[in-house]
Amino acid sequence: MEIAIGIISVFLTAIFFILPYLINKYYSRPELTIEIIPNGGVSLQIGLSENNDFSKEYIDADTAIRIFELTWKFNVVITNNSDLTAFYPKIEFNPKGSKFTLIDELKELRPIKPNESLTLEAEYNKLEETTGRDRTQIGQAPPIEFGNLELLLGYENSKKMRFFTLYNYCLTDNKNKFLRNKPKDYNKN
Repeated sequence: MEIAIGIISVFLTAIFFILPYLINKYYSRPELTIEIIPNGGVSLQIGLSENNDFSKEYIDADTAIRIFELTWKFNVVITNNSDLTAFYPKIEFNPKGSKFTLIDELKELRPIKPNESLTLEAEYNKLEETTGRDRTQIGQAPPIEFGNLELLLGYENSKKMRFFTLYNYCLTDNKNKFLRNKPKDYNKN
């Protein structure tokens, strides 16, 4: 009888003391979300393309092929939607997908506190050769290349367990997917 009581007390001790520790270490996680918000952009004419017919002494302004520098601007908002602090945040782009040409640095040694939001400014630039009438209009739609834009945000809880949020720009619903392990595509980074 005393042995049975001893076994039961050890079992209950394990449940009340060890189980909460394991849950806290492996399952309690900050929940960071990413949102990409368009913030305007610019289309600048750089000059005439070499694809114009220069054999004449003039170039027709309506049909002239010009080079335009297109710049889309975005705000990347990272929000901690939990009551746990996220440590060592790091953003990675999908190695096979599109990337911003410029993005503010996410300071890895600065934790993201509960219910805190950070905004990073980002840009995407590209050159386009076309007539002025057919050029891409900035602000109406994101770049075509963003059909495969994917960001992976890695971070740790206070017990040094790493968690991830995978953000897919082209999805209409559930753009943020919360993961325990780093996706295989990103292990090469």
